Amino acid sequence: MSAIDLFALVVDLAVVLGITGLFANAGKLFGPKPVHQGDAEMPYETGMPPLSPAHERMTVLYHRFAVLFVVFDVDLAFLLPWALNRGGLTLAAMIAMTVFLLLMLLMLGYFWRKGSLECR
Repeated sequence: MSAIDLFALVVDLAVVLGITGLFANAGKLFGPKPVHQGDAEMPYETGMPPLSPAHERMTVLYHRFAVLFVVFDVDLAFLLPWALNRGGLTLAAMIAMTVFLLLMLLMLGYFWRKGSLECR
């Protein structure tokens, strides 16, 4: 690589980073400046004022639902490759998939029976 090629590469990189930075901050640089009044700085999610401060501790119920969501979401992510290659699966792969689905249903039934899916 010659010095001219290296210089051209550095200039291209600088131009690309400059344009990317300009586009990423164009709203802040060229857009209207908001005028906040009153409680405009408070975070709203539903359009209603918050009932309690955001830094309060989450209940155990929230963490239980979060863990169950992650468990079943990862299980479904494992099913995607099998579903996309369903026509090319061997008998052993179909048996493995069936066992996996049965274990998932068993887990779901267990959590349902224990009342973990109830909103209390």
